[in-house]
Amino acid sequence: MDVHSLFGHLDRGGAATLSHPARYAVAGGAIVAPARYAGRAGSEFVFETRWIDGAFRRTALIDSKGSQSNRSEDGLLAARRDGPPASLMPVIEVRYPSRSLLDLELPHRAFDSHIRAGEQDGVPVVQLDWYRALRDATPADLSPVFTVSPATLAFGGWDSSRKRGQLRLRSLYVSELFGVVDDGDDVLSRRTGARIDPLGQDFHIAPDEYEALLDRQRDQMSDTTVKKLEGELAAARKRDKTLSASALGLGGVPPGTQSPFGVSVPEVRRARTYSLAGLRRLRFGGSAEEDVAARAALLGVLLLGAAYADVDPDIRAYCDVSAPRGRVFLDDEEVDLDLSPEACTAFLADAIDRLPARLAWTGQVATVDGAASLDRGAVAGGGDDELTE
Repeated sequence: MDVHSLFGHLDRGGAATLSHPARYAVAGGAIVAPARYAGRAGSEFVFETRWIDGAFRRTALIDSKGSQSNRSEDGLLAARRDGPPASLMPVIEVRYPSRSLLDLELPHRAFDSHIRAGEQDGVPVVQLDWYRALRDATPADLSPVFTVSPATLAFGGWDSSRKRGQLRLRSLYVSELFGVVDDGDDVLSRRTGARIDPLGQDFHIAPDEYEALLDRQRDQMSDTTVKKLEGELAAARKRDKTLSASALGLGGVPPGTQSPFGVSVPEVRRARTYSLAGLRRLRFGGSAEEDVAARAALLGVLLLGAAYADVDPDIRAYCDVSAPRGRVFLDDEEVDLDLSPEACTAFLADAIDRLPARLAWTGQVATVDGAASLDRGAVAGGGDDELTE
């Protein structure tokens, strides 16, 4: 079955879903690190029950739908660097002195605060005709979104900060990774990293010496870290005590078994669905034929982003898996469908060629100047926890 046959499912009467489940091999005996979430007891994993192979099984969430969408968007960024057809997809770009961000990288896409807080030629973005048209779009005619930020239609967006006329778009792509775990209580591997300092496992130094070491690094540390270290320094001066240099990254750290590290699973599985029924609900203010052409371009974007992401399944540290071995279903019927990057590239190129002139993708970039105060005030976060939607 050729991938171009999917055009026939974007008009009334086609399949409702295109599913692409897969399995990722895990090295025998390996412990994999699932997604982490903030919980009452600190960083936690998510365990849930799923219907798998004819039975309800306990599973660990390895990668959430939000994270999988982000990986697909990263795949599209990689595809854009390779040139057409992905580079013909319209995007919104927010320019900061330090870097530029595309709507594919922003959590709320076209409705993101980085865009709403920006300006063009000194005029606030929220007052510009093209952005007003995008925000005023309705389900009856989504063409203003399609020709400026199709990523918002494909991956979803919600103009939640608006007083009225909020546009809410569901994601047409849902993908999750999970692993089946043992039903027993003790399914977690617990351990923490260790560090050996070749000079000594700890260093106790006088407050003045500690302050001198801190001053050499102060400008390279976060404000929160500096404030914490200055508080410890002040307390040590009052007590006339030495300080441990461990907070400055010096000395060793003994291994421990307090923190959740990962789980053991026979393999990692994927549940992935593209909603063809959801695509068929989208309208673009023209003929039925034009609607099908626009839907095909959006499906091409989704397929190509996922295909690029699948080639390099780099999930996170301590979660190394093989390339996926997938199957394809239209509704509940398995089909032999090529969803390789090459096939998906050809599908997207064909879809873009079929777009009518008023919906054409020619590499449009709506450039916005980001608020300089945000660039100056940005502070990097820490930790390895998954970034959620």
